[in-house]
Amino acid sequence: MVARSVAFALGFTVAIAVRASTQEPNAQEMPNPQAMQMQAQRIMQERPREAEAAARAFLMLVAPSLVATLDSLKTGSISGENQPLIVVDGVPQPGLSGRWLGDQYWAEVGQLTVQFGMVQNLNRRDSVRAQLVGKMFGLEANARAQQRAYRSASESNRAAIRKQIEALITQHFDLEDQLRTREVADIERRLADVRAETQRRRDKRAEFIKFAVDDIIRDAIRPR
Repeated sequence: MVARSVAFALGFTVAIAVRASTQEPNAQEMPNPQAMQMQAQRIMQERPREAEAAARAFLMLVAPSLVATLDSLKTGSISGENQPLIVVDGVPQPGLSGRWLGDQYWAEVGQLTVQFGMVQNLNRRDSVRAQLVGKMFGLEANARAQQRAYRSASESNRAAIRKQIEALITQHFDLEDQLRTREVADIERRLADVRAETQRRRDKRAEFIKFAVDDIIRDAIRPR
């Protein structure tokens, strides 16, 4: 539930990156946000071990401080079956089961693994945009971690956590704005190219028409 709600709130990261990439000529088609979410859910259900390595590698790139948190989720899910009180990041978590932590761990692994693949694909075409998207995914990972902390925090601590989440989303919004600025610049560049080509063809209208007519006539009298 936690991972889904953050993904819903920040889903425009995937949407804007995919939209921008599909506007590039000859660009390799990228999966849509719904397909990526299905991939993440499949990883969560099937729990392939290779996904853990990919998730850790991506986290080391975009949010290295969260690697210990990811490990803590995994450790808590394993030890929680035999311990009456689960501890995550050094904080006791009353009411949490090992199964719940396991679901949270694999939801995080699935999300990170799919995002890693997306950034790698994007980097082949636009390294600057890929870097921005990677930073946004890192902020989202931090937001999910804070959301998990908020869930079990006391009322006296929740206000501080909310401020941290607000700071993360503010940074996320600023990066999104940079992505949109690049998208606008790309659209304006392509529009300028189309306008230039349109004007060129208008300027050479008679020449293009003559060439087409001559080609038709040559084909008509060509020996069969």
